[in-house]
Order: sequence, then structure tokens, then C-alpha cells
Amino acid sequence: MNALYNFAVGPLAWIAFTVCIGGIIWRLWSLGRLARQRDASALAYMNWKDSLTSIIRWTLPFSTCGWRENPLLTAANFVLHIGILLAVLTLHGKAETDTTLPLCDLAADDIDALSYAGNNVEVSLLQGSDGWLLADDPSLPLDQTKVQSLVEDYANLKAQRKLEGNDLAELPAKSDTPQMTITLGAGEQTVDLTVDQLNSVADVYYVYDESGAGYTVRRSDLATLSKSPRDLYKAQTLTDKTTDDVAAMQVNDLTFTCTDGIWTLADDPDYALTQSSVRKMAGTILEMQTAWTITAPDADSAYGLDAPDVTATLSFTDGTSLTVRFGTASASDDSLCYLASSDAPTLVYEVNADHKSAFAVTKESLHDDTATAETAADTDVVAQYPVGGENDYADSLPD
Repeated sequence: MNALYNFAVGPLAWIAFTVCIGGIIWRLWSLGRLARQRDASALAYMNWKDSLTSIIRWTLPFSTCGWRENPLLTAANFVLHIGILLAVLTLHGKAETDTTLPLCDLAADDIDALSYAGNNVEVSLLQGSDGWLLADDPSLPLDQTKVQSLVEDYANLKAQRKLEGNDLAELPAKSDTPQMTITLGAGEQTVDLTVDQLNSVADVYYVYDESGAGYTVRRSDLATLSKSPRDLYKAQTLTDKTTDDVAAMQVNDLTFTCTDGIWTLADDPDYALTQSSVRKMAGTILEMQTAWTITAPDADSAYGLDAPDVTATLSFTDGTSLTVRFGTASASDDSLCYLASSDAPTLVYEVNADHKSAFAVTKESLHDDTATAETAADTDVVAQYPVGGENDYADSLPD
């Protein structure tokens, strides 16, 4: 019986829909062809507006001559079809209510522990005094909103129906390696669920509770529940300082100073710098967000931080500073790279590797070739007297 039901709501339903839609399309095409053969000139007088008007008039009682000529038949016809529609809608609503069963009797707000394993993910979450934390990495910053939403999704997980009678006899044997195991806790109370095999025809999983009772749960309801720690991670910023707080910056062997928003080279203040490129480097450090935090890192050499690709230091107007070091590409994702921050010396971060490209500069590459007397700041002497041409700085000096 279970197999017949799964076939009826699965392939057989899709076959019926396909035949119905295909039949409608074929019927419209055949009627159009017949009209062109019998009276092609009549098609010129047909339009969408009149067609829709005709359809609407035929769906309203007594709006056409045919309906008015047979009032009893018209009334019976409309009562019959409206009754069928209401019956289908009512039965559908009841069926939805009757077949949806909660799998967890714990209130989401009472849950203080959640563990799940499967799909190459194993996570154990605990509710602490400051919010949710990862049991095996309690110092990892988690997005509390995401975690709470996940807990609510587990607490509200529902089954389509409970398997009883003949359904149990037709169930496949339980797998030695289930797809997923779930445990929810609220104080001394716990709920254990095991997600077993997939019924690909009905697109449901067989799920068992701690008593061994079996249920069917839609695959789509379980698809988004296997969140990895990275999915729950809360991105971090390196500092709360802003561009207005920056007084100087050093990038590898280049040192810059900032005065009234204008950047200059410390050892060559008259050098025309591309201001946007320098601002981009400072802004990258100030605005960068982490993609992951390694809370118990190995030695710097494991991340390429012993010989970093880039070392950059921001000095702030309050006398403090921040130094970051960019290392090699992340072992888990080559679109990320490792980064160390002087403000968190016991941690190693993973950040977008594209951030590192902002610091791929030299003194020559930072030269502003477009600087002119008209576009430069009053304090930018080199830009006021550009090198080369009739406005060459040497030629423009007063006698």
C-alpha cells in the first residue's frame, strides 16, 4: 500500500499533469488549425480582449442567453461546481492538518542544547550565559541570530505522517549509517531523532524517534538544517577606528603620513601619490571582515605568517597602532588567506584573499601621473609643478 501511495503521489501525478497540459495545448492548436481551414477570415476579428470578455461572461451565472434559457440547469451546474471546489479546498486543508505532526515537544525558547551529525557535519551547540556557543570551540564567535533561527527550525520540525500498519511492513531495513542524528535538550529533557533512508519517489526521509516510531519528513525540510560552524560564524572586524583616526601607515618598506586627509610619503613628501590607492590600503584594514577565526592556531609557519606576503601597520592619532600580516592561502578555501592581527595575538583569521591585492604596490606604482597644478592640493608642490613638458618643475622655479 505504501509503495502504491508513493507511486500515485509521485510519478503518476506528474504523468497526469503532463497529459493534461499537453492535451490542452494540442486541443488549442487543433482548434486553431480547424478554424483556419473552415473560415480563415473569422480569425481576423478575434482578439484577446473579446476572448477574455467571453470567458468571464460564461463564468458568471445568467450572463449569457444560454444560461438564462435554462435557469434551473444553470443554478444546478454552478452549485455543483462550487460545491466540488469547496470540498476539495476543505479536504485539502484537513489533510494538511491531519498529516503534519510535530517531532519535538520542546519549546524553542526552552532548548539549551542542540547536537546534529551527518552530511559531513558534526555540531554541538550549548546555551551559555552570553548566548550560544560551540561545545568544542567555545571561544569561536557565533552569529546568535543565525543559531537561534536554526534552533527554532529544529524545534518546529514536522513529519508529513506517522508510519503505521502496512506502512511498517514495507519499510526498508534501518541503515547502519543513518543520514543524520539529531538531539535537542531542555534541562533534563531530550529529544532524539534519526534521519534514515531517502524515499526518492515521494521525496521524503524516514525519520525515527527514540521510541522507534517511524515518520516521513520532506527532504526540503531537512535540507537546510545541516549548518556547519562556518555557516554560523559571526564575521569580525579588526578595529573600531575610522579613517579620521589614522595618522600614519607603513606597508612593507613604504611609510605614509596623513595630514588633513592627504597622504604623503614620509621620506619623500613631495612625491605625487595616487591618493585613492593609499586610501584603499588604509580602508581595507579598517573595514575588513574576517571569514573565519582559528582560536587555537599552530605556529606562524603553518600559515605563512613567519614570512608574510604583506605587513601593514596603521598608527592612530591616540598613539595606538594596529599591525596586520597577510599569510598564505587557506588550506580549506583558496579564495581566503590567513591573517594575523596585533590586537588578537593568540588568534589567526581567514579573510578574503582579494584584500591582499590592495597592498601589491611599489613607490613607482603609486605615482600619480595625472597630477597637475589645477588638480593638486596647495601643499602638493610636485603636482603644482609637474615633471616633464613646459610645466616641468625645474623650469618653473622662480629665478
